[in-house]
Amino acid sequence: MSKQDFQLFSMVPLLRAAEQSSLNGRPAAIGAFNVNFYTQAEGILEGLKRADAPGIIQASRGANKFQGGPDKISAMVLAAMKETGHDLPVSLHLDHGDDEKGRECVDNGFSSVMIDASKLDLKDNIAATKSILNYAHPRGVSVEGEFGKLEGVEEDVIHESTTYADPFLVPHFFNESKADALAVAYGTAHGPNKGKGTDKLAIHIVQASYAGMKAYGQNENHFLVGHGSSTVPKELVEEINRYGGGIKDSAGIPMQKIQEAIAAGIRKVNIDTDLRLGITAAFRKFFHDNPGVEKKSPNVLVPIKQALDSHPEFIDPRDYLKTIDIGLLRVHPRGGDLEPVMVLIKERIAAHVEMLVRKFGSAGLAASVERVTLAEMAKRYDRN
Repeated sequence: MSKQDFQLFSMVPLLRAAEQSSLNGRPAAIGAFNVNFYTQAEGILEGLKRADAPGIIQASRGANKFQGGPDKISAMVLAAMKETGHDLPVSLHLDHGDDEKGRECVDNGFSSVMIDASKLDLKDNIAATKSILNYAHPRGVSVEGEFGKLEGVEEDVIHESTTYADPFLVPHFFNESKADALAVAYGTAHGPNKGKGTDKLAIHIVQASYAGMKAYGQNENHFLVGHGSSTVPKELVEEINRYGGGIKDSAGIPMQKIQEAIAAGIRKVNIDTDLRLGITAAFRKFFHDNPGVEKKSPNVLVPIKQALDSHPEFIDPRDYLKTIDIGLLRVHPRGGDLEPVMVLIKERIAAHVEMLVRKFGSAGLAASVERVTLAEMAKRYDRN
């Protein structure tokens, strides 16, 4: 397999494949899965492969900091692609960045970036989005913005309540900013504590936004994104708590509602919390099923177990994995102290990702994605 087979793609051709599928009567969205360490990337890739689905791997500002910079993340993801022989279309995307981090990711191997300027008024939000776009597009890198505010915590961005996107301004946002994608706030929320019930979900915002985009002929080049869409499986929460965790009042977005949003026009669905829960459940169960195993690994397994034992509320793997040499998390765990638990984690992630992309309608879409290099994307942006 040649080096060319392991290139990263702008997310535009992936989202366009989902849009074309939707126009042909099969609603679809591309799954976008957050990554923090090597095995997590392998698990995501394996899940996509099992479903023959294109996919987006995304890293937040926190993930980039955790691993020591976006160059470490991009090298890690490409290494995972080569190790697994993954040649299906994949984008590497910055999730919830700012102008500085966006430019840094463009310069260090990411094929897509998001700027979250939703705290600004509309005019300044558009200007901030356009600023990073003017840097990214000449390099073939796609850009996502955000309109409205999602309730919950995402890295260092905290919103106490939802501010819904105004659907009648979505075509204006696209026209003025030229953004490739836009995360619209319609009632989803970040984190595992999304609140019970679905009374805050306003699918009509997605419907009206998409209808406006179609009316202006934007829908095959610009796309709607659903943030904060983790399902927060009850069985994962129960497993974490069974083995020493202390997660309370957790709830996710019902799959039926995610599918309704996809049918209404969402073409990218962000998933982070689900994977955090699966990883944490795997670590806790591993220590429970293998009593004393940590004693053989004082520099790796001991500090991880101590952190989990001391903090039953932990669900973010970075909170307990930061206790070890981060370099161990950038490479295949082959032969190391982490290998037994990482084997379990890879399978958990793969199974969940496969299930999700099948539910999202993107299974089997890999062959429908136009394989456009970043250099060719840059030329297309220039022509437009």
